[in-house]
Amino acid sequence: MKEIVTGPDVPAAIGPYSAAVRANGFVFVSGQPGVDPRTGEAAGPTFGEQARQAFSNLDAVLEAAGTNRQNVVSTMVLVADQADFAELNQLYGDYFAVDPPARMTMQVPLPRGLLISIGCTAVLND
Repeated sequence: MKEIVTGPDVPAAIGPYSAAVRANGFVFVSGQPGVDPRTGEAAGPTFGEQARQAFSNLDAVLEAAGTNRQNVVSTMVLVADQADFAELNQLYGDYFAVDPPARMTMQVPLPRGLLISIGCTAVLND
């Protein structure tokens, strides 16, 4: 059985998909871009600004789902420019400071001129 994750702090999807789905003890979080959830616009023009917002959005979705970043087992990070990889590694290491999850990172064109999107799979809290 699956359940769609919603909540007042969950950023709205920018397409026909759910921000996250809970199923069988896991939560599957769609890519969270560096978009300010209040305005729907990019959190800023720089990779760092957008990446910090993407991590913040990830926290909001995980909390609404009943879990947190410590329970993330896998991430998929999409970046618009591989030149931002070193900064991504620094921010990712700060965000997942202990026992980081498995990760896949790919360079792809992102919609609306966005620079980063982060999705994940996490186990739910007991």
